[in-house]
Amino acid sequence: MNVTRFAKPVHWPVRFGSLLTLLSGQGLSAGLGLLYGKLTALYMSPLVWGEYSLLLAGMTFVHSLLISPTIQSFKSALGQFPHSSAIRFYGQVAGLIYLTAMPFVALSAGLYYQNPLFGLVWLAAVGQGLYQAGNDYRNALGQHWQFARQQVRYALGTLLSFGLLVVGAGQYTATGLWQSTALVNSVFAALSVAPLVQLARRSPRPPSDRPQLIRAYRSYVTPLLGMAVWAWMLNYADRYLIRLYLTDADVGQYAMGYSLGAKLLLLSTPLLAFLSPQVLAFRTNRLPSSAANPLLLRYVRYYLPGAGIACLAFALGRNLVGTWLLSARYSPAFGVAPIVAVGYLFLTSIHLLELKWYSFGQTRYILWHTVFGVVVNLALNVLLIPRLGITGAAWATAIGYAAQFALARFLFTR
Repeated sequence: MNVTRFAKPVHWPVRFGSLLTLLSGQGLSAGLGLLYGKLTALYMSPLVWGEYSLLLAGMTFVHSLLISPTIQSFKSALGQFPHSSAIRFYGQVAGLIYLTAMPFVALSAGLYYQNPLFGLVWLAAVGQGLYQAGNDYRNALGQHWQFARQQVRYALGTLLSFGLLVVGAGQYTATGLWQSTALVNSVFAALSVAPLVQLARRSPRPPSDRPQLIRAYRSYVTPLLGMAVWAWMLNYADRYLIRLYLTDADVGQYAMGYSLGAKLLLLSTPLLAFLSPQVLAFRTNRLPSSAANPLLLRYVRYYLPGAGIACLAFALGRNLVGTWLLSARYSPAFGVAPIVAVGYLFLTSIHLLELKWYSFGQTRYILWHTVFGVVVNLALNVLLIPRLGITGAAWATAIGYAAQFALARFLFTR
């Protein structure tokens, strides 16, 4: 049975005004994010930031394994099913995950580590997933103004929450950081999903398409489950290796430098938001996946040299940038940040290519290049961290992502 029988072709025009809106919103969000990074560098010690970063990596693993594949499948389903049906079905899936699997994971981790923070970590994870799903829905529909506005509000909320619960209350601890994160994620989760809930309630129920939704969800998510584990290892295993060879304070130094270097991701976010609905429209209109190739490759060719110049400027002015955006106590992170930025030059380029694979359900290609990247990255981390410390971990990131991009670019044109 054809699952697209209820869907109506959607045409999203290419409007460069939308791109300017996304760039403006991302610029404001980036500025607020940099201010947040500056405040954390001023008020949080490397030891506390390292403890927080390790817990954040654990939360991200559960989110990547259970939530991110579901959100990606939800966006793909919007091009195949009525939106109200997709919202109802994926809302039920998310509720099942949040009420069964994630509390069990949080309780088990809390008992094992004897740490009450895992309740806050669970709440922050739930809020993050719902906020992401609601805002990605706006982006998938080409509602760029609403998408950008919500991004700015979230960044501002993160800053205000930190000022209120950490600086204002004098809680310069991991507990204060997690209270701040849980609060802002919960508030924006409610704001993001409210329009989706209203749409699902207002819309009449079409003929039952639950079996088709279940099959589509299973076929889409199954390869992503294994990929989530590999992707988490690629992005976060280095912190645990640093902890194995060095200390929590070194984890904090590395995490702060990594976070600053990863700000290059901000340059690609408007492009991803701008191109995502256009690529999704190719599938909605039943065009072959190769139809997206010229569009995406053209933007990759524009993006690489522009972002490369930004990386070069960052490397030349790393001490000045580090002093402005961090603090003297994080001076070891100044050298880490520009190396990580080079890695993110290649990672963000991969994200642009992946738009086709996510939209058309060709997730096996994402799994292949991710596994390759993990092997290269982990091997280099084990080799370089004992010799170069946190700088070795940064070089492992840069070289690993460059190798991964080379394979992804080859697979893209197959």
